[in-house]
Amino acid sequence: MNIINKKNELADGRVIEIETGKLAKQADGSAVVKMGGTMLLATVCAAKEVKEGTDFMPLTVD
Repeated sequence: MNIINKKNELADGRVIEIETGKLAKQADGSAVVKMGGTMLLATVCAAKEVKEGTDFMPLTVD
């Protein structure tokens, strides 16, 4: 998997760094967001097939 890393500098000089493809490789998608001394890991896992009769998308946040 390719590692993609992007950095954006805000108007006040702070830098936000977004990286994907390095951590949580078993998840369907993941991103690490860093600013200063703070780091956030966000992951997404999804079913491969649609369940019949479901008319909404359930969401679970841990």
